[in-house]
This record gives sequence, C-alpha cells and structure tokens, in this order.
Amino acid sequence: MLASSLLATVAMPAWAAGLHGEVKLLEGQAWRNDQPLKIGDPIAAGDHLRTGADSKLVVRVEGDVYLLRANSILQLEKKGLVLSGLRLLSGALLAVFSKGHKQIITPTVTAGIRGTGLYAEASEQSTYFCLCYGEVDLSPMHQESKRFRVKARHHKAHTLDAKGGIEKSPLRNHSDDELAILEALAGRKPNPAA
Repeated sequence: MLASSLLATVAMPAWAAGLHGEVKLLEGQAWRNDQPLKIGDPIAAGDHLRTGADSKLVVRVEGDVYLLRANSILQLEKKGLVLSGLRLLSGALLAVFSKGHKQIITPTVTAGIRGTGLYAEASEQSTYFCLCYGEVDLSPMHQESKRFRVKARHHKAHTLDAKGGIEKSPLRNHSDDELAILEALAGRKPNPAA
C-alpha cells in the first residue's frame, strides 16, 4: 500500500501538488506542451506555452501573472517542482512578479528579477526590454561580467542585440492599464519601487 501511495505521488503532475497556476484569459489559440488550452486550464512549472497568430494568453502562476502576445513561445523553467524563471524564446511578454528572485532568459539577455513589472519582445537578433517598475539585473548575451542593474519607477527601456550592444529605447507595445490588470489578477495594486 505504501508503494502505491508513493507511486501516486511521483506520478502526480506539479499542478496537482499545489504548485500551479491557471489560464485566466485566452483570445485566439494557445497551447501548453502542444495541447490546446482553454480558460481555467492548469499551468505548472516546466510547461511550454505557445500562442497563435492574433492571440493573447494570460496566466497566473505562483503569484506572478504573464500576458503572452501573439506568435510567442515561453518555457516555464523549474527547479524541482518550483518555478525558477522564464525562457522567452520568441514573441512578446508582459509580466508582473511577486517578491523573490527569478530569471527571464531571451536569446540575447538574462534578467535577474526582483518583484517587478516588465515587458520584453524577443527574437534571435535582439531583445527589447522595458523595466516598467522595480529592479532587474541585465546580462547582455548571458555574460555575468557585463551585468548591469536597472531600477525604475516608471518605464526604462533598452534594446540588447545579439552582438552584446545595448541602447536606450522608447516605450512601445504595452501600457500602464495592462500592468494594472495583471497586478489585479495577482491580487495586488501596481507598486513602483523606489
């Protein structure tokens, strides 16, 4: 009997173990691990999320809320059963994070996150990265030696290219209203860092 209980625990998906989130909004088509999603479906650390053309997906996972825009691919990285960070392979992501340390990785940058709001557009050539509020450590081309810290009360944007170049950029393709909606889904009000 003990062996069957242990087997049931091992076979249990992460979302069933209480480390989960769910789809809060879906416009168009999206997939989790190549399976179609619908509102209310569970999301867990380790899942691979993808959106179709003219689609939008909003998920809440462990106190964080992510809005994935059309034609985007996002991997929810895990360490054990715990969400450790995000890998934005392509497309656009608006996200609000609870306190704690996580990472977001794109083809051209690693960002160490500390309870922030951010927007990123990723491709193989460059990453547009806006720290909407909070604090983040950016490492162009994933090189710790080039890491720099950004703090923002209200939108500081940079473009980081595949050669390690960095330039300041204007605000684009996201709004304060969207951030407020995501924070409300997390049960918080936007609270810009000092």
